[in-house]
Formats: sequence, structure tokens, C-alpha cells
Amino acid sequence: MASIAVVGNLLVLAGRYFYKSRSNVEHSLYLRHLAASDFLMGIYLTLIACADISFRGEYIQHEETWRHSELCAFAGFLSTFSCESSTLLLTLVTWDRLMSVTRPLKPRDTEKIRIVLRLLLVWGISFGLAAAPLLPNDYFGEHFYGNNGVCLSLHIHDPYAKGWEYSALLFICINTISLVFILFSYVRMLQAIRDSGGGMRSTHSGRENVVATRFAIIVTTDCACWLPIIVVKIAALSGCVISPNLYAWLAVMVLPVNSALNPVLYTLTTAAFKQQLRRYCHTLPTCSLGNNETRSQTQTGYESGLSVSLAHLGNAGIGGSGRKRMSHRHMSYL
Repeated sequence: MASIAVVGNLLVLAGRYFYKSRSNVEHSLYLRHLAASDFLMGIYLTLIACADISFRGEYIQHEETWRHSELCAFAGFLSTFSCESSTLLLTLVTWDRLMSVTRPLKPRDTEKIRIVLRLLLVWGISFGLAAAPLLPNDYFGEHFYGNNGVCLSLHIHDPYAKGWEYSALLFICINTISLVFILFSYVRMLQAIRDSGGGMRSTHSGRENVVATRFAIIVTTDCACWLPIIVVKIAALSGCVISPNLYAWLAVMVLPVNSALNPVLYTLTTAAFKQQLRRYCHTLPTCSLGNNETRSQTQTGYESGLSVSLAHLGNAGIGGSGRKRMSHRHMSYL
């Protein structure tokens, strides 16, 4: 998981650095920051993996030293910082998509200062939440992140330890609110897409199915990452006995789900990224010599399909043509 999160998000950061979208600047910037947030989770997993290798076979002898070390505290800070910033950024990305789909005629916010302020607010809140337990404060105790061997602030084996309200706020309140908002938003987007293609049902049914499938995968991965954490935390607070061994599974198999899959869902499988990758490959000498004919056929097919699509949009009626044309444009990066 560590290598997938690190390599995948580095590819996204590199790809979006060299390819800067002109039509969806705000959305592209959000996704770059999301990749940076998920990259931090890869660093956290790498630290835990290195500690596991270092103490393998003799962890009991070094448990106290490791849990009370500055490296464990730093790893806990990284995991919390990554989790909260990723959750808030996913919510922000979803809100941006919701506005694009449900209000296609509304002018997009292109003022960079407002976009930067939103991102600064997200990073500032996430950093403050993650750094709070590191400050000298009796509320969190001396080693808040050292409560368990993987340095998580989840605290399920001792749910009412110092700072338990803070832990519940992070893993129950914030995650639940974000999950409900994302679920509602994608359902609303799918309804808006279907309504906008009412007069072109046969033409857009296939595309609607693709979009619906992508939406379902995004929501499913969010649930797979957040629901187990929410359920386990609520169960622990309710008095259920949770084995400390569960920490390792949650840290390695559950928390990194979004960090590993977000690059695939939001960038690597999108039409814009694949189109840009094909263009880059065609610029290489080995590709351009052998694929000129294929490229010509592809462009011809693309232009033909685009003409047919525009023809349908033009014949849809003056009253609804603007909305459908805008919805079609925004569906291209969903």
C-alpha cells in the first residue's frame, strides 16, 4: 500500500504539473492538492513499514521506546494530517463537481485568490487538528499518538483515554458528515445528468452508465475507507472489546484505501489524462513513426463523433441547448 500510494500520487503530481488544464483550472488544482495529501499517507506507511522491519521479532523489547519516540509522534501527525486534509479535499472536489453539473450556466470562479484561500483553509484546519496533540497540553496527555504501535489517534482499545473527544470528532463526526455529503452530491449529480439528457436518452444512455459506474466506484471506495473506521470507533465507545491487533489492519488495509485509489479514480483513468498521455506518446519518435496512420484514424473518428454529438445538441432546441452543451462539457472530466 505504501508503494502504491507514493508512486500513484507522484505520477498524479508530475502529470498535472506538466499538463495544466485550461478549462478546469480550479478542479485541476484541487486534485493536485489531493494527490499531495494522499502522498503524505504513503510517507506514513513507509515509516511504519521501516519500523516493522527494524523491530521484527523483538518488538516487545522496544515497544515503549518506539511508542514514546519522536518518530512515532511524527508518523501519527502525518497520518492524521493526511486523513483530515484528504477528507476535506475530497469534500471540496465533490462540491466543485456538484456546482459544475447542477449549475452549468453559472460562471466558474476563476479568481485564483479565492481558490487559494479555500485550499489554505483546508490545509490550515488539517494541520491544526494534527498538530494539536503534539503541543504540551494535559488534555492529550504526554504521548497521545503513542497510544498504540502504529501511532494512530484512533484509540480503540482504550476508547476513553485522554483526548477521546478529539479522536471521536475526527473519526466519527467529520468522516460521517463528509461521507453523507459526498453520497448525496453524487446522487444529485447523476439525477442532473439524466435530466439534462432527457431529449437525447438513446444517445446518452451509454455515457450515463459510464458516469454512474464511476460515481458508484468513488462512493464505494469512500465507504470502504471511512465506514469501517466509523463503525469500529462507535463500537469501542459503546463498550465493545476491540483487540489491539486491529490497529495494524486498519492502518495498513483500511486507512490507505483512498490514498491508493484516488490517483486512479480522479486522474489516471479520466478521459483528459488518457488523451494527454496518447498525445505525449505520439510525440515520441518510436511512436510517431509507427502510429501516424492510427493517429489519423483516431482523430477522424473523434472529430466524426464530436460532429454527431454537436449535431444532437444543436437539434435539441434553443431553450435547453445551452444547459445540455455545458453539461456535456462538464461530464468530460467526471
